Amino acid sequence: SGADGRVSPAPPPDWDDWLASLTAAQNATLRVSAVSASGLEGTEPAVALNSERDDDEVAGSAKGARDVDLPPWSKGRYGSAIGRAVHGVLQTVDLSDGSGIEAAVSAQCIAEGVVEFSDVVAALVRSALDSDLVKRAAVREHWRESYVATVRADGTVVEGIADLIYREDDGSLVVVDYKTDAVPAAALSARAAFYAPQIEAYTSALRDASQSAVRAQLLFLHPTAPAQPV
Repeated sequence: SGADGRVSPAPPPDWDDWLASLTAAQNATLRVSAVSASGLEGTEPAVALNSERDDDEVAGSAKGARDVDLPPWSKGRYGSAIGRAVHGVLQTVDLSDGSGIEAAVSAQCIAEGVVEFSDVVAALVRSALDSDLVKRAAVREHWRESYVATVRADGTVVEGIADLIYREDDGSLVVVDYKTDAVPAAALSARAAFYAPQIEAYTSALRDASQSAVRAQLLFLHPTAPAQPV
């Protein structure tokens, strides 16, 4: 303040310092603050129409396998809608005995607009319920559709919804992620590699939150065969 009580303006900042601060602030706004774990899926293998190999392993290794090779229920919008319906049923149905499955399947298929595929949805759900993984979870402490998140070293939040988590007898946690992809048996390992970043995000988030040992399992469901854990 001056002698007359008036406030003197502060001197202008150094130009280079001000510009550096402005640039840093602008760059910070360009960074993604949060990412979805499901958005971390691997790069699509380049196998679609021009692949020289035409076998089950190549055909199933890409997320978007050739429609001509897929069953009708897994094509186009139906694949995603059926997957959502299956997840919705498994979120609510009794894991130990499947009670409530008919009503849940009906409601979810109506909601997703796939009523004509209700038998496929029910079969996919039953393949999950019949799996050893879900049977173990059903008789142990477990959680369904659980929000998990962690913060990376760069400050980015990685978040997602885990389909099923259960506590093993040794106190460790198991994350189960249901997949409804139509994948040939020979291509399961390739598809699992595609999903590895998503699964690692779940395990990392849960490990940070619980300080427990955590492992993850993909469970590929099938309407006419046993579910395959990978």
